[in-house]
Amino acid sequence: MAGIEGDDSATTSGSTLGYALLSLLTRGPATGYQLTQQVKAPLGHFWTARHSQIYPELARLSAAGWVDSVEQAGPGPRAKKTYAVTAAGLTALRAWLVIPPTAQPRSEITLKAYAATSADPVAMAALYTDLAERSTRLLAEYEQDASRMRAAGQDDPGNPRFGNYAVLMMGVESQRVVHRWALWLASCLRTGRPVPYGEPPG
Repeated sequence: MAGIEGDDSATTSGSTLGYALLSLLTRGPATGYQLTQQVKAPLGHFWTARHSQIYPELARLSAAGWVDSVEQAGPGPRAKKTYAVTAAGLTALRAWLVIPPTAQPRSEITLKAYAATSADPVAMAALYTDLAERSTRLLAEYEQDASRMRAAGQDDPGNPRFGNYAVLMMGVESQRVVHRWALWLASCLRTGRPVPYGEPPG
């Protein structure tokens, strides 16, 4: 779901961020700025990276021989680098993709639910009501994007953009779950009584 920052711990030969960048570069060469934008969507529905993390990771990938870069004149005083995945990088990515993940996502909003009874229940109920409303807006956006992708044939596993569609559909399902869970939690906190999960808020 949006807002969850994926684990960036090192694997046997790379980091999660490095493999994410390699995944993006399989779609074609890109600059660091372009990669920063591509991380936001669709990967940003589940996994995020800060701008300050991307450039050092590109340098590590380059040192490992997993990406190449070409310098060109940029709009400012600095040269613009365009990165491309190498054959070695593609081999490493293919090996990593089939390894079962061990890292668990981190969610601040879920952590706060764990300690929800330690705060003012009215304020906590408002927090999760706001989360439910946000998930409604995100779900509408995701479903519009999914409709456009289906119209473009990206729901076909043979389409090179099928991965975008698969990630987006996880976003759709996640927001549906977040909406139902947040409404239930807000109702429990607001009423101070057990509420059957999935029951319309009272």
